Amino acid sequence: MCIEKDRTENKVRAGQVMLASKQQGFVLILALVLLAVMTLIGVSSMNSANMELKATANAQQHQVAFNAVQSLLEFAVSADGAAALDFQTTDTTPQVIKASVPNATNLVASAVYSGCSVGVGSSLEEGKAPASNIFKVRATGQTITGSSSSVQMQGLRFPSAACAIDL
Repeated sequence: MCIEKDRTENKVRAGQVMLASKQQGFVLILALVLLAVMTLIGVSSMNSANMELKATANAQQHQVAFNAVQSLLEFAVSADGAAALDFQTTDTTPQVIKASVPNATNLVASAVYSGCSVGVGSSLEEGKAPASNIFKVRATGQTITGSSSSVQMQGLRFPSAACAIDL
């Protein structure tokens, strides 16, 4: 009985050894597959992060160009810009302002006379109202690197003595 019991134990032990050796090979293959999947996920994440970085840099360059042109446009319609431009003229020749702003180049604003309008405001004389010259102000510019540019337009109504229209 003792011998028979030993044989049964040997068969069980042999089966366990055989089963364990098969499992060790499977674990190796499973580990390699998981490692390959994790590598693909890592590479995909790096590519995604790189694309987001490029998109952010592009948006930043666009914002720099937009802000530079916006500041030039604001200057052109401010009191200082009014001193540089003749808003009393009715000549349709473009009047040009050039400026420099950090991180931007080729900043140019042009104001073009586009007409005259008479308002409906209060006037001490019946039938007369304040008049205004109307200008289209167009500003353009780009970043120093040339990677982004901006074009903006704004209408401007400027009180005018040269455009007095009788009603």
